[in-house]
Amino acid sequence: MMKEFVSRAVALLLVAGLACSAMANEKAEPDPANSQYWGGIRKMMFGDREIQDGKDVVRVYLALRAADAATVPVAVKAQFDQTAERYIERIYLIVERNPSSVAGVFDFTPASGRAQVETRLRFEDFSHVRAVAETNDGKLYMDSRWVKAAGGCSAPSGKFAVPAALMGKMKFRFDDDVKFDQPNLVQVNIRHPNESALAMDFDASRVPQFVRSVAVTYDGKPVMTAQVDFSLSDNPTFRFWFVPHQAGELRVEVEDTHDQRYVQTVPIKEGTILTGG
Repeated sequence: MMKEFVSRAVALLLVAGLACSAMANEKAEPDPANSQYWGGIRKMMFGDREIQDGKDVVRVYLALRAADAATVPVAVKAQFDQTAERYIERIYLIVERNPSSVAGVFDFTPASGRAQVETRLRFEDFSHVRAVAETNDGKLYMDSRWVKAAGGCSAPSGKFAVPAALMGKMKFRFDDDVKFDQPNLVQVNIRHPNESALAMDFDASRVPQFVRSVAVTYDGKPVMTAQVDFSLSDNPTFRFWFVPHQAGELRVEVEDTHDQRYVQTVPIKEGTILTGG
């Protein structure tokens, strides 16, 4: 009787151990190299081009678990400054398991100072987020992060509503006073619902409306341009760098899927500082 009890106890412990092991594996971060989604996305976007480890070129910064899957902050940062000799021309921001996996394609120039973009994403499911940087010599480099967040793309769209009078309005913010001949960080907030047809309460009689392009210039010269989609959260936010060499005008032009254009400018001179508005 005692032997039978001990045998059963051992069996239960083994089962419990296996269950805990399975749960641990389920919670563990999957190997990005073995993702069932990445192969198709990579082939479609980059063909047979080599993609190297990006640790010395570009890094992705994200919280591993998000409180709100509809607005998850992400930062993609170059590991060196932009110069005429060496710079990042383009960054692809990819959320593998989203209905539209390419959240944005961001183009930079040496005038960007630093190739960096910070924004906020929606996640429909736990996913690898990949940033692929293309340098001016045509080489590709990648970094990735695994994020536990789900349901953001299908979240009710009603909470994202923007009054017509505020649609496309922008606010600029500088964290420090502007300095000539060096990179300056600026944030632009855009009032826009950035809605897709995936929201659970979306009215099928309407046409989805989300931002599809952003173009930033300083004194008429490109700083950053972006092709984006509804993987970005409502009221999109962008943080990026630019290098002013003299007083001029920072200009942001936004176009959405209804062909609506919104433009806002801010005059820049040395010492300019805006904390919102």
